[in-house]
Amino acid sequence: MRLKKRVWIIVLCACICISLVGGVMYFTVPFTSPKLMAGGISLSRPESAIRRDMLIITPIGTSMDDVLKVIEERGWHLTYARKTAGYFLYSRALRDHVSDVATSRQLESGRSVEIGTQSIRIHLGRYRVILDIYVDVYFAFDDDSKLIDVAIRREMDVI
Repeated sequence: MRLKKRVWIIVLCACICISLVGGVMYFTVPFTSPKLMAGGISLSRPESAIRRDMLIITPIGTSMDDVLKVIEERGWHLTYARKTAGYFLYSRALRDHVSDVATSRQLESGRSVEIGTQSIRIHLGRYRVILDIYVDVYFAFDDDSKLIDVAIRREMDVI
């Protein structure tokens, strides 16, 4: 019986992350907590899965105004909507998600690449697994205000 109890305690401790913030103890169970959801999208899933969900909600070719309506309806936090600039890719890791060879080479060389001529950035949400992790979504639009790409960026608050 003792061994079973020890195993149960170890498994329980491994599944529950405990953190202190401002003297208050928060319990987060990874991958099952409703706090990990934002408008029906699980924030803890890989960027590719979140991107796929976003493209189902706002398919390529959707107008900028329609994307703004979806953002408002779902209660997502709009960071900015730019009519004069796209969003910028900086990471070499993202070169695999770009179909244009010239853009992929720019990313490989370490230079940033502007995607689209108009853009929207939203803060999709945040979750905590020991540290705070923020999830942002970038929408790129062409000159006709039609959606051409969606990118997901995750940032970790280490302070």
